[in-house]
Amino acid sequence: MNEQQQTVTDAQWGERCSVKLDKLLSRVDQLIGMLFHLKGTFTVEDAALYLGITPSHLYKLVRKYDIPHSRPTNGRIFFNKEDLDKWIKSRMVFEPETIVQNEPGQQHECYY
Repeated sequence: MNEQQQTVTDAQWGERCSVKLDKLLSRVDQLIGMLFHLKGTFTVEDAALYLGITPSHLYKLVRKYDIPHSRPTNGRIFFNKEDLDKWIKSRMVFEPETIVQNEPGQQHECYY
């Protein structure tokens, strides 16, 4: 096999590995999401992952009493999943949809 053919083969191999890695990471995300539905109580690390924020940001929210939590023993912090879901919904901001009106006979442009 000459050098050019080897380069093409290496590039194709790298591309296939990248696609497989993306599929694997997507599946891991799905599995993590499924596990969150099974748990009722989260640790700081679990809650941060569930909320999509860093643990340090979550600690700041706890310190300010901005997020529902409990410290039943030894100062460890726990979060109830239902309380987190309510907290998320209470923080959601809905922006009114803007309607773009075209002049008669003018087509609307779409970019995909």
